[in-house]
Amino acid sequence: MHNFALTPYFHPTTVCFVDDNASFLRSLELEMPRSWACRLFTDPHEALEFLETPPQLPPLMDRCFTMQRTSSEAIIRLDLDLIEQEINHVGRFHRNSVVIVDYSMPSLNGLDFCAALTDANLRKAMLTGVADEKLAVAAFNAGLLHRFFPKHSGQSISDIFDFVDSLQQEYFGQYSARLKTALSIDPPKFLTDQTIARYVTDLMQRERLIEYYLAGDPPGLLMLNSSGKIWRLVILNEREMAAQADFAARHSAPESLISSLRSGKRVTCLTGDTPDNYFGDESFDWSDKVLNGKKIDGDTGTYFIGIWRDMPGDIDYDPQAASYDAYLETL
Repeated sequence: MHNFALTPYFHPTTVCFVDDNASFLRSLELEMPRSWACRLFTDPHEALEFLETPPQLPPLMDRCFTMQRTSSEAIIRLDLDLIEQEINHVGRFHRNSVVIVDYSMPSLNGLDFCAALTDANLRKAMLTGVADEKLAVAAFNAGLLHRFFPKHSGQSISDIFDFVDSLQQEYFGQYSARLKTALSIDPPKFLTDQTIARYVTDLMQRERLIEYYLAGDPPGLLMLNSSGKIWRLVILNEREMAAQADFAARHSAPESLISSLRSGKRVTCLTGDTPDNYFGDESFDWSDKVLNGKKIDGDTGTYFIGIWRDMPGDIDYDPQAASYDAYLETL
């Protein structure tokens, strides 16, 4: 994740490499990150069939939006709860985001291969020889390719992987554009804050978190590592922070907690069990819901961050079946 813009969700996808040179593919496979989900093809026709097979799970954006018709109007509804529920679907990792194809293949050259692909969101890059670069430039200018890479330029294979990383970011940028538009009426400002984006990026790299999803109540992100352990990142603006303190005061929280909430030294994450579920002499245990707070002066305002590591899931989720590690075992 090299750019500093948060999309409403992000998760690993599948990358395809197509080259009739089996030894080159083997060298790629030896050097590529172990965390990548990749498919390698020496037969471009087989690769084309694989990429043209529609995924069983439609894109999240298509499932978030539903239309309800009345006698006089059609209402489009956005179900944000489905974003968090996406972690239940191992099919999210099946989605092909990037294909890297060699130009010089005798049975089907790289340009014809790219022209045959019908998924407009798939990011396409081509490996070229010196004699093919003019063709690649023309194809790039025509929009048939998103990148091209001189195969024998002396640049390292790691440079190819950097290209793939940036293309995956572009891929998610396309799918999340519709959601950002829908959220534009009252968007969570932290999505557009570059300081918060840098914080999230650093946290993911440091703690080896590989996916995240926009969450609400409290606002923030649901984050996972490859084995499926859940982290909850709470991200509150000043108004939301004050609302947490007022809520705690109304429900007779300890004065020390109320004070720490008002100062931003603590934040609460009241998922599932809340004080509203307690009546009479029953008392609510606040200690299980309190996180250390961190104040961040962002580009769009002041934010207060809390991290709940290895959070017990309050949604139906089986990491043995739906984690990224479980998907990698199937490849």
